[in-house]
Amino acid sequence: MDSCREGGFDKLMKVLIIGGSGLISTGIVKALQTRDADITVFNRGETDDRLGPAVKHLRGDRNEFTTFEQSMAASGFWDVVIDMICFNVEQAESDVRAFAGRCGHFLFCSTVCTYGNTQTIIPTLETVPQNPHSQYGRDKVGAEKVFLQAHSEGKFPVTIFRPSHTYGVGGNVINSLGWEPTFVDRLRRGLPIIVAGDGNGLWASTNSEDVGTGFAYAAGREACFGESYNIVGSDVVTWNEYTERTATAIGAPKPNLMHIPTDLLLSLDRPQLEALAEIFQFHGVYNNAKLKRDVPEFTCPTSYEEGIRRTVAWMDKHNTIASAETDPFDDQLIQKWQNLSQSLRSGIWPLLLVFLLCCVLHIQTQITTDRIWGQLNDKLECLPLRTARVLF
Repeated sequence: MDSCREGGFDKLMKVLIIGGSGLISTGIVKALQTRDADITVFNRGETDDRLGPAVKHLRGDRNEFTTFEQSMAASGFWDVVIDMICFNVEQAESDVRAFAGRCGHFLFCSTVCTYGNTQTIIPTLETVPQNPHSQYGRDKVGAEKVFLQAHSEGKFPVTIFRPSHTYGVGGNVINSLGWEPTFVDRLRRGLPIIVAGDGNGLWASTNSEDVGTGFAYAAGREACFGESYNIVGSDVVTWNEYTERTATAIGAPKPNLMHIPTDLLLSLDRPQLEALAEIFQFHGVYNNAKLKRDVPEFTCPTSYEEGIRRTVAWMDKHNTIASAETDPFDDQLIQKWQNLSQSLRSGIWPLLLVFLLCCVLHIQTQITTDRIWGQLNDKLECLPLRTARVLF
């Protein structure tokens, strides 16, 4: 009996999720359970999950390719396989070996990072050429190509999903710099919040349960075979609005936004800003019309405010909100930025003009340039000279 029906599952539908413990996976499981699916997750069992007793577990390491592929062959036929933790070509090729002829529908969780960050169409469509900015994005593109080739060769039907920022219970709350664990504490206490650039970059967030619904209701749907989808929300805001809405949602005071140039931030030696360099400095808005057409159950009913309240309540319960004192970076940078701003207002420009004039007149002797740059450095109050050059 074919257990896959257009738009629905029979109770005997067997679904395997590779991964299964993350935000999106948890949302997928919840949505699949409303469709009476028989769900199994495969992972190493090293991360606590919130899946409940009805979900079966297979233990193993998908990077031990031979063992993984033998285990999957022994597990029999799967109506649907959803791979949430495939990050490169080698893992994708292992999936093809493991599930060719043993899978009714294969869903791959890719990423919007495959598009890169130079797109000129906002919201970005699935047809935009992929030009990834990061190694993460390039590796996901490589995996996509492997799966689409397997689809074209008839090894199994494939659907590719490209999520963007997904948040929800079990995760944290980002800001425009990336994953800053002190963000919620700073909001609650009314401390200044750094916002990269002018804060007018565009962003869209989607709750993990809504994303899970998109995956679950695409599973087994023939209209989705061979297709790629942006699986994102439609609620677009600026980073300024995002920060203010987050504060309102958790009952925090109106935030004091401290705008600092993105180029300056990226000049600093701060590994945590890698996400700003690769993702958050660019617009993050993607078109979801294609998915809504083919999977009408994907409606994203969770408001950002409600979703963020649930997320922060979970963070409170599990003590994952870091206090501002655990990371002095924000306060130190804000103080330096304020010192610099005050210096500019109180007379640094005459010194800079003298220096530029010396350059123009070709009279920049070592003494002259050293003296003027020395005074500029005094005004900048400990900001490194390279940062001054970024600013000027």
